[in-house]
Amino acid sequence: MKQTILTFTARVKPNHVSQLREVLDGMGKDVENNGLIPFPRLKLLHFSSLVLNVDPNYGAYLVFENNFDGLLDPYLEELYAQASPGLHEILSHCDGYPVSNSPDKAKLLSYLRHHVVKPNAYHIGNVGRSVVRTHDEADLRNAIEDFLDDVVKQGSIGSAASIRQRVQAFVQSQPGFGWAASVQPRQTAMEHFLPRLKIAIVAIVALLLLPLLIPLAVIWIIMLRWSETHEPPPAELDIDNHIRNLVTREDRTHIVQNHFASITIVKPGTFRRITLRGVLWVANLIARTSDKGELSGIPSIHFAHWSLIDNGRRLLFLSNFDGSWENYLDDFIDKASTGLTGIWTNTIDFPKTSWLVKEGARDGSRFKAQARDKQTYTNVWYSAYKQLTVQTIDNNSQIRENLFTSLDDTAMRDWLRRF
Repeated sequence: MKQTILTFTARVKPNHVSQLREVLDGMGKDVENNGLIPFPRLKLLHFSSLVLNVDPNYGAYLVFENNFDGLLDPYLEELYAQASPGLHEILSHCDGYPVSNSPDKAKLLSYLRHHVVKPNAYHIGNVGRSVVRTHDEADLRNAIEDFLDDVVKQGSIGSAASIRQRVQAFVQSQPGFGWAASVQPRQTAMEHFLPRLKIAIVAIVALLLLPLLIPLAVIWIIMLRWSETHEPPPAELDIDNHIRNLVTREDRTHIVQNHFASITIVKPGTFRRITLRGVLWVANLIARTSDKGELSGIPSIHFAHWSLIDNGRRLLFLSNFDGSWENYLDDFIDKASTGLTGIWTNTIDFPKTSWLVKEGARDGSRFKAQARDKQTYTNVWYSAYKQLTVQTIDNNSQIRENLFTSLDDTAMRDWLRRF
């Protein structure tokens, strides 16, 4: 099952900013039941957010995040079928959207397609699990767990093999779980193989071009060190009021997941823009092989992506993750500081860095202050499965995938421990 990550971004009319903010904040008060976009009826949608970002130099932008199953066109059809009046109202505050009393399908979908921003780098935590599959496997796991609770209450536990046989018989007896035995792979063999093949091809090409690449690398290193030693130090940040506004939204969610949105300004100059594009390209190449629920050892990211906007002058980052903001940033610092620094050192106010990936995010307090300062308030945020973590979804898949397979005694006991 292919999953797609993208955003729609559009400049907001200057005299419509306060109106649009009021619309979005109204949606955010009751996301599940808002009257504009009925998110629960979008069966392909995993996560979505609408963010109003206002910058004194770039103006106001609407960022509409979408993480969904399948390709763009089927999703747009579903989006139009379920939310065209609401989308029409929201987009009417944006530059270039056709003014009319009611939505015109061709014009609305054309506007969205024209404003698609694809990621330069992205990560998917639960690769190959559709929204439907995610819900179905959670229901299966809960039903089996309830059944096992009854088995324990009855006192007739028996061996691991006998318990598993009883679980199998229970599932087979439930008409609603007929799908459980037909396990589809999370990825096809080609989907799994291609990212690794691309890395191998890149490595081979790099070796073949080594005589040409070495002098280019030397020139790049000289330019990098010059930039790092001559760029002004990051400014002192006053973020207390901004943090209070962000925490209000984060504390209001009361679920196991959270959302992070930031827009940072890329350091001026062609060198930094090219370097950032290169780092994101490498990061995306590596991330495509991260299909076991973790990114650089971080096990809590559902969907995340980096996109260059405004002709590469700004970097948009959106992430849907488990746990608190503090733990999320700590994971980045402890487990992925090298990649994190390599990306964001090309943006202003990032902690002082050397050799592209040293220092930087390892200055934890400074990095967290910069992350908070660049974080944008999320006006609207939707999750299709609010109480499921990346690890829970993966655990549920393991239960279903091994439900009717042949297991030895050790594997059987491990399977039962998943409940």
